[in-house]
Amino acid sequence: MPALTDTQGSSSPPPPSSSSSSSSSSSSSSGYENEPWCERSLPNYIVRAKEPFNAEAKLDRLIENFVTPTENHFRRNHGPIPDIDGEAWSMSIEVSCNPRMSCTRTVKLCNIQELEQFEVVAVLECAGNRRDGLKAIKPVNGVIWGPGTASNSRWSGCRLRDLLVSAGVPADLCHPFYRKPRHVEFAAYGEANEDEHYASSIPLEWVMNPLNMVLVATEMNGRRLIRDHGFPARIVAPGIIGARWVKWLKCIRVQNHESESFYQKRDYKILPPMANSSNCEEFWPRFPALMELTIQSAICRPAPEERLQIGRKYLVRGYALSGGGRAVDRVEVTLDGGKTWDLTDLYAIHSKQKGEQRDWSERSWSWVLWAYCIGSVPPNCTIGCRAWDSAGNTQPEAAVWNYRGVMNNSVFRVCPQTDVPALTHRL
Repeated sequence: MPALTDTQGSSSPPPPSSSSSSSSSSSSSSGYENEPWCERSLPNYIVRAKEPFNAEAKLDRLIENFVTPTENHFRRNHGPIPDIDGEAWSMSIEVSCNPRMSCTRTVKLCNIQELEQFEVVAVLECAGNRRDGLKAIKPVNGVIWGPGTASNSRWSGCRLRDLLVSAGVPADLCHPFYRKPRHVEFAAYGEANEDEHYASSIPLEWVMNPLNMVLVATEMNGRRLIRDHGFPARIVAPGIIGARWVKWLKCIRVQNHESESFYQKRDYKILPPMANSSNCEEFWPRFPALMELTIQSAICRPAPEERLQIGRKYLVRGYALSGGGRAVDRVEVTLDGGKTWDLTDLYAIHSKQKGEQRDWSERSWSWVLWAYCIGSVPPNCTIGCRAWDSAGNTQPEAAVWNYRGVMNNSVFRVCPQTDVPALTHRL
């Protein structure tokens, strides 16, 4: 596989400018007059919407680095980008489970930085990644994304678990407090298109397990967060869909129920195939909010419009990921419609070893990059890929349509054009 580079030495967008206003977002009449355009390397992206700004990475750039440079990381937003003064910023931590366990604490950046700092390399994937494949079946509701809304970055900050313990939440998961399921809700500064503000939640038990590495992150790839990625602080929830990685934190609340926000109750769910725009309201309450990512892979090279030379070698490249801490154990490629499959070469973070065998019990949060060399490109070549994870999950042969167009992880296929190589004549 070709050499891959980290983000060290790559160009980075300028740091976010501080605002002289309060820590809430500064919005004007339309809310989009103060967008951080200087931080957006537009040539690296396919822009799907300008307001709110939504852009996916170009696939050839996405696989250049195992750790995705900030300027190549996809951008997903539901409203204008808040302009927050980091020095004035604060968020509240509220514990409101019962009269004996009730408190409110204000947290500033210095309080986060006083706690032990952790770093995790974790893949962030939008639940709508590859929505275009479901739209090809019939209309869906949402930004029509290709496979470029997955990126793998280094996130740094304190563990959310430690922050909650400092606010009085029991550290021991055997404590009677955990006999009842609870959620941690995250609410953001700023406006959101579908609700008053963006909010979401994940189970408290997941957060409090120290192995799950849920962070209140203040840095990305060794530098402070930029505005598009949540400056000054955001949630990083490895193994969980991007909708739960709430940015621009305003409040963290421990409560007895999941978030009541639009994005938890009426979005980011896999509805049954009979649900559509005219009847979806009856289905939203009946099905769970999405949490863990599913097994996924995509081909980044060749691109669909790329022309391959028949009989020549070609290096197919792509990415693969899974959720819940499950490791990708292999990626397979087919050139004959799935009749036969062959293994690819993987590029991944090395897990700890027991002798010569990998310890599959260790949690895995990052993606893998993979490569496969076609020795001789056949005519009318259709290339397919599928990944497997350590729990034995693999990708379905066909896409399963749902109204919201989420979690499409079917076998990925690309059909590049093939040409007969031009003949060369020796004089």
